[in-house]
Amino acid sequence: AAERERRLQERERLIEERRQEQARLDAEERRKEQERWEQQQREHEAAERERRGSRAGSGTAAEAAILVSQRTQNPREFFRQRERSGSTSGPTVPGGPPGARRPFLRYQRSLTESAFIFRRPEPPQTPPPGTSRGAPPPS
Repeated sequence: AAERERRLQERERLIEERRQEQARLDAEERRKEQERWEQQQREHEAAERERRGSRAGSGTAAEAAILVSQRTQNPREFFRQRERSGSTSGPTVPGGPPGARRPFLRYQRSLTESAFIFRRPEPPQTPPPGTSRGAPPPS
């Protein structure tokens, strides 16, 4: 019975040692995972700061300058050439030679001009008999 008790205690001691070792390994793994996560957060924050910094002022101006320098032709020159050559479609200039074309295809009223065109209010419409009067019609 004493020998059996001794073996049982030895087995319990080994099991406890294994548990402690496993707990230590788990804690070490959690610590490493935490360090990896913190490092990723620092890298992400640094990349975010860099991205915000590149968007500010000089970055976009420099990018625009590069794009402009890559152009092969002046955009204004493109429209000047079209005016000189004369488009084959579109209305002709009144009083001019038949081949002359207007520089603009049609006149379009701007929103500001439209805002200053005043109209007389329409007379209120009377509802058909038998209907209830709700809110007045919009003017």
